[in-house]
Amino acid sequence: MIEATDTIEGAITKLAAGNLGAASVLGRIVDDPFSGLLVLLDLDRIGLNGEQIWRLYRDVYDTNLDRFVGHVKIQVGRIDGPILRECP
Repeated sequence: MIEATDTIEGAITKLAAGNLGAASVLGRIVDDPFSGLLVLLDLDRIGLNGEQIWRLYRDVYDTNLDRFVGHVKIQVGRIDGPILRECP
C-alpha cells in the first residue's frame, strides 16, 4: 500500500512488486508527475500491482497507455460511485 511518506520511486517500487514490465509502465505513467501520481494512487486503490499491471497493459490494452489509464479511471469510478448523473 502506498503511504504519504513514499516518494514516486518508492510508490513505483511497491506497485511493480518486482515485475520489470510493470515498473516500465509505471515509469511511463509518471512522466507527468502530478497526474501520474494520481494514477499510481488509483492503481493502489483498486488493488492492481506487479504482473497484473503488466498483463493488463500488454495483453488487454496492447501497450496503449491512454487506454490502460482510462481503464484504471473507470475502475476507480466504480468504487467511488457515479460522479455525473445521466440526463433524462
